[in-house]
Amino acid sequence: MSSDIMPVLLIIGSLCTIAFMLLRVRASQIQIRDAIFWIVFALGLLIISIFPQFAAWASQQLGFMAPINFVYLLVIFILVIRLFSSSLRISMLDARVQQLAQRLALHEKQGQEQNAKSAEAPHEDGTTNAS
Repeated sequence: MSSDIMPVLLIIGSLCTIAFMLLRVRASQIQIRDAIFWIVFALGLLIISIFPQFAAWASQQLGFMAPINFVYLLVIFILVIRLFSSSLRISMLDARVQQLAQRLALHEKQGQEQNAKSAEAPHEDGTTNAS
């Protein structure tokens, strides 16, 4: 692929990602916090595709052989951090769901016990629901 086409494809891909995230936010299909991450990520890719000399300068300063190696490492690093953050959030939500399920089970059991006690309690005329 020609080196002139790559920046154009990156720009188009970044703009499509931003548009997609904005549509998802408008449709309430993604949380704002998640959309902000992806929009900032896409803007970062857009900046790198518009100004490739930044990637070249940063890769030279950090001792990379080629700017693309720097870009790949940066993207992988950002996505691994995002994955770890998402894993933490999922773990916390799993623990919360388990806690809520246990509370619900206890509440239902208490409700069943109260219903059973009220069914066995004698009425004013001395009869019970069980008889």
